[in-house]
Amino acid sequence: MTEDQKARRAEIARANRAKSNGPVSEPGRFISSLNSITTEEHLNILKEELPECIALLTTDCRQAYIRLYQRHFRQYKPEAECEQTLLRHMCVELFQLERTISLETHARQRGIDDVIRAYPDLSDADRELFAYEQGLQKDKLWRALQRDKKAHLAAYTSYHRLFKQTRLGFRLIPPEPVSSDADNNLAEEPLPPPEVVAEAIAHAHRAKNEPSYDLPHWVTEMLLNEALMAEIAPGYDVNDLLEKLTAAPIPLAA
Repeated sequence: MTEDQKARRAEIARANRAKSNGPVSEPGRFISSLNSITTEEHLNILKEELPECIALLTTDCRQAYIRLYQRHFRQYKPEAECEQTLLRHMCVELFQLERTISLETHARQRGIDDVIRAYPDLSDADRELFAYEQGLQKDKLWRALQRDKKAHLAAYTSYHRLFKQTRLGFRLIPPEPVSSDADNNLAEEPLPPPEVVAEAIAHAHRAKNEPSYDLPHWVTEMLLNEALMAEIAPGYDVNDLLEKLTAAPIPLAA
């Protein structure tokens, strides 16, 4: 292409660009505004490995939380990432409310079990009443549980109201693409942090050097988990500890 041809083509491009004013409608302008983040260069910015709001403990059932989130996702169908954030907060508060109820139930059941062991001849009604009377001595525990339940329910209701207000007052047209992949990734059990792995390996080294040393139960469980050890400490040899590990009693998971 000659210099004259290049100049002519540039002049034609400038003339065509001057004739175009871009999209006119609101939906068209919104779609056009997304052009800068839909190219391969910027697409990774929108991907999440984990959600910004996580409230799972090691004792929680991760599948139960995901089922709760998926039910809300299907029900409310967030149309923007801001709505998805509020939906996550709703699920967190409801999940913590259910956790608190489970704790209260467990505390009451433990009281009944103690009464059954101490007074096996009582009727079920008397056992429950006796356990309740003994539970009144733990007034601070019951008040704290009731306080937590009210707080989580109030927060859930508040986020639900804010979600509806956001959708009515700040609705995106057309809706923004929303992905729940990051939330579904919570099903994966998290790996222990490096400091915990280092502590477990230190216990294992001590057990190898001191035959009388009793490994903590949590270290025994970790060392016997071949898949986990292959992930967090590849190549670490536990063969010298197998006899001690298999002989150690491991408590049942709660």
